[in-house]
Amino acid sequence: MKKLDFYQIMGYTFSIMKKNTFNIYWSNMKGVRAAFIISLILRSILPLGSIFQSDITKNIVDEGLVAKNFDLLPMLVLALIAIQLIRSVFNYILRIVLHNTSQTVLLNVRKNLYSNMQRQDMDFFKKYPTGELMSRMSSDLDWIRYSISFFLPNILDALVTFISTLIYLLFINVPLTLCLLVCTPPLFILTRGMSTKVRPFYQKMRAKMADLNKVVQENIAGNRVVKAFATEGFEVEKFDKENEELRSIQINATNRFILFKTPMDFIATFMAAVALVGGGYMAIKGNISIGELSILISLSWSLSVPLRTLGRLMNDSQKIQTATERIQPIYYAEPSIVNPENPVTPEKNDGEIVFDHVTLELDGRKILDDVSFKIGKGQTLAIMGPTGSGKTFLTNLILRLYDVTEGRILIDGVDVRDYDIKELRRKIAVSTQDVFLFSETIEGNICYGVPDIPVEEVVEAAKTVHAYDFIVHTTDGFDTIIGERGVGLSGGQKQRLALARAIAVKAPILILDDTTSALDMETEHEIRERLKEYCSKATQLIVAQRISSVSFADRIIVLKDGKISEDGTHDELIKNDGYYKEIYELQYND
Repeated sequence: MKKLDFYQIMGYTFSIMKKNTFNIYWSNMKGVRAAFIISLILRSILPLGSIFQSDITKNIVDEGLVAKNFDLLPMLVLALIAIQLIRSVFNYILRIVLHNTSQTVLLNVRKNLYSNMQRQDMDFFKKYPTGELMSRMSSDLDWIRYSISFFLPNILDALVTFISTLIYLLFINVPLTLCLLVCTPPLFILTRGMSTKVRPFYQKMRAKMADLNKVVQENIAGNRVVKAFATEGFEVEKFDKENEELRSIQINATNRFILFKTPMDFIATFMAAVALVGGGYMAIKGNISIGELSILISLSWSLSVPLRTLGRLMNDSQKIQTATERIQPIYYAEPSIVNPENPVTPEKNDGEIVFDHVTLELDGRKILDDVSFKIGKGQTLAIMGPTGSGKTFLTNLILRLYDVTEGRILIDGVDVRDYDIKELRRKIAVSTQDVFLFSETIEGNICYGVPDIPVEEVVEAAKTVHAYDFIVHTTDGFDTIIGERGVGLSGGQKQRLALARAIAVKAPILILDDTTSALDMETEHEIRERLKEYCSKATQLIVAQRISSVSFADRIIVLKDGKISEDGTHDELIKNDGYYKEIYELQYND
């Protein structure tokens, strides 16, 4: 076989040694690298013990049994047992070391993957749905553990066993060994063909598994909607469709693997038959001893088994390569929104916001177009507008979840792109209509942004948003653990907890994006009055559709198609024939 062909085949087998993949393994092996390398070296030496055992077995047959030298047998048998005992002990220790190493690497890779996900911006999470990320963080990662604890050690074991056995057999009988060796090229060719034919199916299988996980995740997250619309049957059909497609891909992948595996097994068995017939003939002719015949027969399997093992590991190498290729984009992902090289810290901390001719384009569409306004320290700006006018995107720009396409946004006189991102976001507290509460205690949810605040301030924040009364009537009060996304709480209760979480931060800027939409107008008014006192120094930016939620603001702007169509106070806007007056009349003149 040509060197190039062998290299290509081993390239498939050692798929984890490719550039970026190797970096993932090596960089996350810090602290256990020496143990891992030593373990691999010792693991590669262990197969040599079988050669010594084979040589001792040959001597037992020829020098002991055939020669009837029974005094020699005890020593040879003890040597055989001793070698096996040493191999077993070392194999046990090395398996533990390699398993522990694999778990350490898995721990570090999972940690770094998760940490890198936290650095990503909104585009990343648009590209990778939740189910997709969960699949890559779970089943794909498990192949890293497998590759270290099983795949690499067994590859070395198979290679060393094959090479050492081949050399030993050449010393016994060259012609017969060469006959056995002739059978190996077809095995390599089949292995190579299997790699190219089976790998695409494993790539499809991983992708389809992610699709299936996405369906399950969406169903669980949207279970209330499913129940409300009685669409359980539709959801089951959707799941069955993805499940059936996954089954079909898995069957095709397995069938392709078996298509190559079957002739590989046949060739391996044929090699044993060649050793038996050819070796038996040579033994009858007196060219080899009985002991050498027994070794030829037994070691013919030591030539074929590594090759069959290689075929099985080649199947696994496709899964490893596919899994690591799916992990790499997340592991090496770089956010488009990054910290500047030299972050600027403003001299003041007033919460003044300036939009200077801001334009935002996403996917070739203008979301905001030449928006300009200014909010002074402690002032309140309200934003209204029809659905899709760009209200939420405007608030996201302040947080720098997106970067402006044109213009600039200044906070306390400094462009948000010149801030350290963490410092920028510490200046801003946010509460949105789409409330997300963690599976945590009520207290833990309120103090999420400032975990070290005193209990008294948590209680004060709860009282400010009228949440205290319902909290104390829950099972364990502030220590009550609420379900995922606030299951068990009403919409108004969840909004009040989210609002308490925002104001507990006591940031100089407070963004309220339709935060009180689930509250009655009386409760909303009472909360608003308390917020004036509690957040009197904060600059507030309020997104709402209720006139009652915005009428008190120092300034109100109306967005339409990404542009400011109206600008003024409540009294000024109701005098104009525009969107604001239309909404006012709809809400108050029924």
